[in-house]
Amino acid sequence: MKPALFEVENIYVQAGSFQLREVSFSLEAGEYLVILGPTGCGKTMLLETLAGLRCPARGKVFLKGNDITLTPPEARRFGFAYQDSLLYPFLNVKDNILFGAKAQNRHQEPEILSRVDKLAEAMGIAHLLNRFPRFLSGGEKQRVSLARAILTHPPLLLLDEPLSSLDPQTRRSMQELLQEIHRAEELGTIHVTHDFNEALQMGTHLLVMNQGLVLQQGNPLEVFSQPASLNIANFLMGENLLQGRIEWREERAWFAQSGSDNVRIGPLNECKLPNKEAQEVTLLIRAGNLVLSSDSHESLAVNSWNCRIAQINWHSTHVEIICRGQENYRVVMSGAEWKRMNLQKGSPVRLSADVNDVHLLEE
Repeated sequence: MKPALFEVENIYVQAGSFQLREVSFSLEAGEYLVILGPTGCGKTMLLETLAGLRCPARGKVFLKGNDITLTPPEARRFGFAYQDSLLYPFLNVKDNILFGAKAQNRHQEPEILSRVDKLAEAMGIAHLLNRFPRFLSGGEKQRVSLARAILTHPPLLLLDEPLSSLDPQTRRSMQELLQEIHRAEELGTIHVTHDFNEALQMGTHLLVMNQGLVLQQGNPLEVFSQPASLNIANFLMGENLLQGRIEWREERAWFAQSGSDNVRIGPLNECKLPNKEAQEVTLLIRAGNLVLSSDSHESLAVNSWNCRIAQINWHSTHVEIICRGQENYRVVMSGAEWKRMNLQKGSPVRLSADVNDVHLLEE
């Protein structure tokens, strides 16, 4: 069986009182792994350990099946782009891009020099090659840093929050550029961020961290819609976390919201119950999975309930509607869809949820 491009097995790293504890994951060739977590959770420490800048007290790191745990960073030859770009102020753009190649004594190879020109053209910085970093914008600096990181076709690309300091428009263009490079270069990539939207947009695989621990990993959409615990759901900003209990009717499980006679959702897939003996549970319904209807006076169908519009929040890409019933429920929809409904604050509405779009969490 062909080994994974990159594997981490139970690494433990300590820096002062902070610890990375038993971190494990693997990355296949061409995958884009996003590591998501709050500030101070250990993301950068993990990335520096993968790069060889920190040595784990225990555990192993493998590249294409070869143990590189003790291999120094210069021998790993990974591409690394930091949040602050870290360009050398005394070098122009071209020499900054060539810096890693020079360390490998490859900066005069015709293939490398040709690649500098191609990368600069693709990244829109060809006209800046003779300019020094102090005359560059934030987005331009990030492009230079990225070109330097991938110039020598590294076996792995490590990105430490490379877009966090950029304005929204520059960030979008850089996200698109990263995805284009990832596809064209077929680079295995590990990208650290604390931005949920960035994680969903960029990643083929997601790893959620907090306090030095890996809490959950998997397909990004599955992790966001099916968090493994209430703590993870809260961190991922689960919009509708309903407290309730499991009721059994004719040997089928139903969710009943606490304090409400109206909100009943089911029958639930018993395979998805966190614990068949559990009574108190939390139900997660993502805001995009709640359906809002103006037919509030119809007899209540299964998995639907009445409430009223309490607040309307317009965003650049969608509308968020807060509906008040037993508690507040959040719904999102497109601006065009909202306009067609012709509703306003105080309007009675009906909410409904598909049983396949809810996720149960044990208390």
